[in-house]
Amino acid sequence: MSVKFNQSSFTVEVQTGSNPIESWMETQNELFDSLQSESQVKTERCHYIELLRSMMPDEETAKKMLAGV
Repeated sequence: MSVKFNQSSFTVEVQTGSNPIESWMETQNELFDSLQSESQVKTERCHYIELLRSMMPDEETAKKMLAGV
């Protein structure tokens, strides 16, 4: 993993060794699952986690995100 710092942003690059779209989507889902399973998570926060999960693109949409790259 590498982090590049720009004037007003930063970029994190992760080598996946496989399909980067699938790896990114799997990582996002694992992060959501981890947050949701925390014993201290209040019920109200679970709604925000589900909102974040619903904002994730499906695989076809994610592939289109790479079209301009």
